[in-house]
Amino acid sequence: MPERIESFLFGTRSRAIVCAAICFALISGADYLLRNEITIDVFYFVPILIVTWHGGRGWGGVFSLAAVLTWLTDEHLFVPGFLAQLHIIAWNAAVRLAFFMTVVLLLAEIRKLLGRERAVSKLKSAMMHTVSHEFNNALTGLSTGLFLLRETDAAAQESTRAQLYTAMEASQHKLSMYVKNILNEARMEEGRFRIDKKPVALREILSGAAESLSEVLKQKGVILLLDLPERPLVVNADREALALVISNLLGNAAKYTRSGGTITVRIEPGGTPPASAVFSVEDTGIGISLADLNKITSGFYRTEEGREQADGFGLGLKISNELLALHGSRLEISSEKGQGSRFFFELPLFQEGPGDFSRQCPLLYNK
Repeated sequence: MPERIESFLFGTRSRAIVCAAICFALISGADYLLRNEITIDVFYFVPILIVTWHGGRGWGGVFSLAAVLTWLTDEHLFVPGFLAQLHIIAWNAAVRLAFFMTVVLLLAEIRKLLGRERAVSKLKSAMMHTVSHEFNNALTGLSTGLFLLRETDAAAQESTRAQLYTAMEASQHKLSMYVKNILNEARMEEGRFRIDKKPVALREILSGAAESLSEVLKQKGVILLLDLPERPLVVNADREALALVISNLLGNAAKYTRSGGTITVRIEPGGTPPASAVFSVEDTGIGISLADLNKITSGFYRTEEGREQADGFGLGLKISNELLALHGSRLEISSEKGQGSRFFFELPLFQEGPGDFSRQCPLLYNK
């Protein structure tokens, strides 16, 4: 509602000027009626701010001068011995005009800088969207080509060739994650990202993410341990968004866990009786210092140890946190430098009960 009112009153420059003029007339009328008993000169800043923001510094200067002239008129009408104090009144008028014009110039400069920032942000989002789109098209072609080669290559089962195909698919998956992160970041900045919540089992999403990462873990010599409940925990979430969050967390753990380390993924109920599902990824990697904990979810930030350990953009955790925020949750981090890290989030369980969902996915529920 406030946005609609603001759009109606100040949607165009002419509307803003008219509203500022009405406001100015009301203040000057009140100033005239109150005479010098109560000083309300400060309220002239209201129409001046309105007209400067929507009309520019020229109109701000006009309203500033009008405010000073109105004050001078009131002084002339109601102050005894006006001419005898003319030099003092002129000084006060000059000071008022200086204050008004300083505010006008500062506000106009702030609006100019904000406009420039919006233009840069819009250009950045457009570039990110275009680049991500082109990369996505190329990766789709690569994925299709890999699939066809695997299916049509008679020697694909040979150990060396099979490993090459798997490694290429892992690289394709890694690049796809980068593209999705960048594309979603651009959509969020433009306010175009929307989620479609449906009942989904965390175990099912984890299965796909773990399978895509299996070859990377094998090559690095990292062990993946899964601690899952007997019955799948179903949450109400956007499947694609949640899959990206889980893939980001697993990929992040894989990057920063050295050979011989372990990654433990847990899905467990929260509360008594259970009202939520807690998903956590715990690794034995390089860990994060206390000073860096609050920075790594800000975007494009990587610790010094992280840059030495693996490549990346430092965008995955930021995107994950923003996607979880759209679900009413947040990414929690528990870590100590050199002692590994634990990333976890909590989502409320699907409230319709498991019956409806189990009919949709009987194989999953019977696991």
